[in-house]
Amino acid sequence: MDLPPLKGKRIAALDFGTKRIGLAVTDELHITISPRDILLTDAPELWDNIRRFIQIERLGAVVVGIPIKEDGSKTSIVKRIEKFILKLKTEIEIPVIEYDESFSTQAAFQTMIAGGMKKKQRRQKGMKDKIAAAVILRYFLEDYERFFV
Repeated sequence: MDLPPLKGKRIAALDFGTKRIGLAVTDELHITISPRDILLTDAPELWDNIRRFIQIERLGAVVVGIPIKEDGSKTSIVKRIEKFILKLKTEIEIPVIEYDESFSTQAAFQTMIAGGMKKKQRRQKGMKDKIAAAVILRYFLEDYERFFV
């Protein structure tokens, strides 16, 4: 995978879902990852909110998770994510990186449980989406950290 220069840049991950998009960011040194917020996919102000998020967080790149099936086939959500990515690339001026996010939702649940989050908190709308975005970002950084030095 060809990556844009990411050293010293803040990176965000987006976990696209049919109803919500979870957001997470990392610092410039790629040490900490923080779940941030959720955006509603059908909100009329979605693109304005994404641009505002990029500006406020001073981002240098965005990672978007795509669940890749082992057999290479595409599910309906993958087609929606690909359409979202195409639009995102026309709406923002920073690099958009596609990344395999298979099993990030399951990892998000395990992360919430391991972190001691109560069942009621885990069921809050959007909590799973934010944590899944953080998981995507963590896996991305682990896979590609050798390129950031």
